[in-house]
Amino acid sequence: MPRRRLWAVGRFDDVRAALRADNLLISGKGVAANRLVNSRSAPITLTSDAETHARRRQILIQPLMPPPLKELRARLEAEADRLVRELATGSWFDAMTSFAAHLPVTVVAELVGLNEEGRRQMLRWAASTFNLLGVLNARGLAAMPDLLNLSRYVETLRRQDVMPGGWADKLFDAAARGDITPEEANAMVIDYVAPALDTTILATGHMLWLLATTPGAYDELCAEPALIPGIVNEAVRLASPIRGFTRYAAADVELASTVIPKGSRALILFASANRDERHYPDPDKFDIRRNPRDHVGWGHGTHSCVGMHLARLEMEILLASLVRHVGRIETGTPVATWNNVLQGFEKLPAIFHPRALAA
Repeated sequence: MPRRRLWAVGRFDDVRAALRADNLLISGKGVAANRLVNSRSAPITLTSDAETHARRRQILIQPLMPPPLKELRARLEAEADRLVRELATGSWFDAMTSFAAHLPVTVVAELVGLNEEGRRQMLRWAASTFNLLGVLNARGLAAMPDLLNLSRYVETLRRQDVMPGGWADKLFDAAARGDITPEEANAMVIDYVAPALDTTILATGHMLWLLATTPGAYDELCAEPALIPGIVNEAVRLASPIRGFTRYAAADVELASTVIPKGSRALILFASANRDERHYPDPDKFDIRRNPRDHVGWGHGTHSCVGMHLARLEMEILLASLVRHVGRIETGTPVATWNNVLQGFEKLPAIFHPRALAA
């Protein structure tokens, strides 16, 4: 991609190989598709390598390990059931704001534990952060004030500003133990703010649309709820809410008989890999029995998404609630979101026909 001075990596095998070569294609020099943002990378997990990355990731992932998620399940199930019953009235609603965003915005944002200002701006900050990780076009430049606002917020954040016992508070715990520096603790709040909401919301909305618009898919799911985990994988494969991130070539890197020269930057296209016909037969088809466990919708290798188990749990629980309470899903014409890195729907009109009245 000469205009952007980027090498594009899009085939499934090449993308997986590139993501595994984290000692050659590194993240420590930033993962954006523009020099300005890469030159200002904060000390966070996303933009770190080797021991530094492992140390930060180990701290960041603690609330997202199986034991804490097991404790969270009952609360998510109760909230999802309440939500779906409330929406199953046979009337139109916006599925992105009322359905897909509900668990991330109400439960996950609370778990992060920011103060009122932080919770109020999380969605805006996340969307702007992803816009700035793309090329520095007009959309990216327009997002710059939000990034500066987020940077100021985390730099001035103090322990008394966050909820005791919340995820952000645990970062301050780690700093007090000396596992990370105070500067890292503040900056790593961004690791929770940016990915915790938008990606799950976009994947969930796309999953709902696929079930509603693929003939027979929802009926088959209702008849066989054991398909739920595989459907989540298939939906994330097709949704690929993050198009891709860049990596910096710390040395010459050979991929598919092509050499990416040292000092170059490669754009690793997750969304392209997930629709590679060499790996997935009929890749644009939503096949609820495919269960593509190897998709790269949540990344792959050392830098795979820290929150993917939580995202999967949220999506599986929402599907289970739909099966219990909704007999038929109807959707209107979706409105695409415009973002330099994220893809999905901004709006999705939907109707949940309650099970007893679905016929």
